[in-house]
Amino acid sequence: MTRFGSIARLAALGGACLLGFAARAEVPQNGSAYMDAAAASVETMMKASESQPSLPRLADPVEGKVLADVWDEQAILGKKPYTGADIPALLNIVQKQTRILQAYTLFSADRKPPDTAKNVAEYQDELTRTHVFLLKAVAASLQAINNFGAHLQADEKTDARFQGIRQMRLGLQQIVTGAALALRNPALKPQNQLLIARILAENAADIAAGIAPPDRQALIASLQAAQPVLKPDAQKAVGEFIQTVSAAPCDGLCRLN
Repeated sequence: MTRFGSIARLAALGGACLLGFAARAEVPQNGSAYMDAAAASVETMMKASESQPSLPRLADPVEGKVLADVWDEQAILGKKPYTGADIPALLNIVQKQTRILQAYTLFSADRKPPDTAKNVAEYQDELTRTHVFLLKAVAASLQAINNFGAHLQADEKTDARFQGIRQMRLGLQQIVTGAALALRNPALKPQNQLLIARILAENAADIAAGIAPPDRQALIASLQAAQPVLKPDAQKAVGEFIQTVSAAPCDGLCRLN
């Protein structure tokens, strides 16, 4: 299963795992709906440009405003702390953002197999903004799943529920890995390197709390492999992420094998 395909069922898994759970949510009440509407506007714009050799661009005065809506953190994600009640909304948000990432990565104007390397370089501004938003959404989702797990009663700790949590974690972890791989691209502009690296550093604790030790080490290794192509500011931020993840305790979701 591809990295994109592996998260296709995230929102459904979130709803199934959450049955019977009630808590105060910090995702705005209409955050998920805002995401749906913003993503639909972007997809409509993409369809309108199907006859064109390019997808919507952030630098375009009109297209950029439509794209900006889909990355409106305050309107869509709200603020910490996130709880189990936020899981379905957060995973829906992750799904919609991933569809945008996929559209730019797999774009082909002539219906031929996509040149993903060319797309990643050409659309790096749009892809970087999506990676950044996704990293925030992943960190929020992992925090929410950890909260959910911490409040499960003994009779709620079923194999089926834990299997759903494992699948959610896998999909979210692959998104973080995708961002780490993006940093290894030598075509990535310094400002885009720094955007991704800083968001990794800022959300390191929540990401580490949701990832098992072997996967932490694999993520660290991937980021270390990116270091030679990074500018000093991005290297510093990646180093901060690595330091935080390396020192983080392993509790809750991290301990789920």
